[in-house]
Amino acid sequence: MSKTSDAFEYEIVRMVSNHIGEELPLMLPHWLKEEGVRPGAKILNVDGIGSKDRRNKTDVIIYLENSMPIKISAKLMNADYFGNWYGHKRFLQEFGEEAFYRMTKASTDFANNWSKTAIAPFVGVSICFGRRSGRTGQDFTDIFTVDDILTVARGYGSGDRVANCMYIANHSARSIPDLINSLDEISTTSVITATESFKVAHRPINPITEGTNRGKNVYTRFMPFKALPEKTIITSPKTLFSLGQFVTIQPNCLNHNHILDDLEENYNIIIPRKPR
Repeated sequence: MSKTSDAFEYEIVRMVSNHIGEELPLMLPHWLKEEGVRPGAKILNVDGIGSKDRRNKTDVIIYLENSMPIKISAKLMNADYFGNWYGHKRFLQEFGEEAFYRMTKASTDFANNWSKTAIAPFVGVSICFGRRSGRTGQDFTDIFTVDDILTVARGYGSGDRVANCMYIANHSARSIPDLINSLDEISTTSVITATESFKVAHRPINPITEGTNRGKNVYTRFMPFKALPEKTIITSPKTLFSLGQFVTIQPNCLNHNHILDDLEENYNIIIPRKPR
């Protein structure tokens, strides 16, 4: 999470903390009652857990007496991502193997098209999910089912980390009734509305200028047609992409550094790397 997102989470926790021991309103939205939240339940505790584990879709959890908790996925109105930097293990857990192969095909198609006009070299493409404009964004439903949108927003499995509502604002509500009235059901309609246009964000990484992001898993890789006769330093994207093309991969946690190592060791192609 970003510092601004952390601050937003803390602001909500601080507000709810001031009302521990009080009761929820007797009138709750129907969908919230269907989540097991009891009208009039006493507030026992509150915790901000969004930044404690990347798997947590719940940012703020409000514990209630004799009731299911309120598990809030809190998003700033200008938040770009619902799921940042999806690695292979996480992807397989949430979407399965068939979706992975659809994803690697989509990333490969993107990379081969992007390479035609790229102004910087790259050897792989990582992904994020959320709001994205421009050529790097692809409609989420081109690759995934509509129900998968809910997985990205709500989480998968069960327990505290899986959110049961969304709160989208720039500042925390000032009271419990205001907070309750501002909560949204996590539904396909609400998530798409919240993100305006849900996208897969393809992230080509320039190894010359990016350091830590080179460790992110890729969903396609650059594969040379053949090895060069001797070690050659290449910085020009036009030169690099004349030597090969992007191909689909297996879910083996391949990252940008692995590809750069392979290009140097087995194909004599050296692309300079920014120090970490």
